[in-house]
Amino acid sequence: KKTKESLKAVYCWQYINCLRLWTAVLAAHHQTTPGLRPLLYPLIEIVTGTARLLPAAVHLPLRLHCVRILQRLAAASAAYVPSASILLEALALPEMTMRPRKKAAKAQAVRLPLVLRLSKEDTLRTPEQLDACVEEVFTLLNREADLYRYSPGFPEFSVKICQGLRRFCKENKNARYRAFARGCIEICEKYSTDIVRRRAALTQAPKDVRRLEFLKPPDLLDMGKRHEESLAREKRSELPLAPARSDGSPDADGKGAGDAPKRSRKKRKKAAKPVTITGADGADADAMDVVQEGVDWSDDGSDGRSSP
Repeated sequence: KKTKESLKAVYCWQYINCLRLWTAVLAAHHQTTPGLRPLLYPLIEIVTGTARLLPAAVHLPLRLHCVRILQRLAAASAAYVPSASILLEALALPEMTMRPRKKAAKAQAVRLPLVLRLSKEDTLRTPEQLDACVEEVFTLLNREADLYRYSPGFPEFSVKICQGLRRFCKENKNARYRAFARGCIEICEKYSTDIVRRRAALTQAPKDVRRLEFLKPPDLLDMGKRHEESLAREKRSELPLAPARSDGSPDADGKGAGDAPKRSRKKRKKAAKPVTITGADGADADAMDVVQEGVDWSDDGSDGRSSP
């Protein structure tokens, strides 16, 4: 039963980290340890059920975490793990097509890797939440298409994705989001055209094809390597600097926000340079100011010399 206590036991970081731990174990050792491969299917079912437990907009970050887990399992096991439908359901939320409210003065960017749920107030109604969620959805959709691009069934697999993205373009008025959708559609159509050409040259019947990447050229990377490269590119694209903290708490180097040296806005006065005054003949003023002895400087009208 979906009680409040049972939902809290599932929708928490402890549960998600347990799923990540088992995913890392199976992804690393399912080939070398025969007893671990049968655990892939139950784990996939658990992650899929967690993502579909509460399909509300407030829990969208947790569903995207589950999609990342499913894609890692698919890349490690070279098996088809459906997760595109979860992403298309996220784009079909009513909040995705609504016009966001005005940006708040002190709005902060949403960092989806660090949250499991959005705020109940104004869920997916602020530009910050919409931008973060839409970009994450299309990042995962492009990665989904790249995972199965060499499968003989990719043209049929991409039909539902393209239909959902075309519907999203018609209902959404944001030019940036529509550009994301068109770019993903172009990628799917490009991969589909290539697979149709390669599939026409096959001599085997579809029932005889056992490998997922049957049409992959031998000199190209497999699913696992492509997935690792995609994650590495995503990490490199992130900003290297953490956002500034407004509470003055210490950073990793032990310095707080208020420890930075403040530059004085006052301009420093330049020290006056000593000026040497010279006479007409180039002599210094000190030599000109020597008082001559025996001269009367009184104003009595005389010629300035003392009487004998």
